[in-house]
Amino acid sequence: MNLPNVLSLFRLCLTAFFILAMTYQRYTAALALFVAQAVSDLLDGFFARMMHKKTDLGAWLDPIADKVMLVSSYLVLGFQEIIPFRVVAVVLLRDAVLVLGFLFLHFFSYRTVPPSPSLLGKMATLFQMVTVLYLLWSATREFQTYFFYGVAAFTILSGLQYFVLGITALSRKEMV
Repeated sequence: MNLPNVLSLFRLCLTAFFILAMTYQRYTAALALFVAQAVSDLLDGFFARMMHKKTDLGAWLDPIADKVMLVSSYLVLGFQEIIPFRVVAVVLLRDAVLVLGFLFLHFFSYRTVPPSPSLLGKMATLFQMVTVLYLLWSATREFQTYFFYGVAAFTILSGLQYFVLGITALSRKEMV
């Protein structure tokens, strides 16, 4: 197993500790854990490219680790009423549609390749991460709603883009 894949697994493991820290309202610890997760996300991609260590396992493991990290973060922050339910719903719905669409294409033998993020998808992930970081950093929990608008906008736009890509694959009937 190479370094980028180890970093993705590290991010997956840290998610459990992040959830525990949030559950016990240890926001400073949660912030440190989330920063470690975000940095590991940046580093795994960087090392995979620089060391020429891109693997099929990494192509699957990295997005799974991202989804687990962000969905868990939004669920915990939503349950604690730090993030409005409608924002949590947008993030969850987009990821659920993404995963179900990919599984649909895979199980019905359409040509599938390991998941590849789009620029809008990366922007949505960045906005989601920055919002979580800001909320955890904010000691007073007084924050601006413009973060929520950005998260919702990029999440919806990237979800629509992935939906169009899935429909395009279906219309081409890209069978194996």
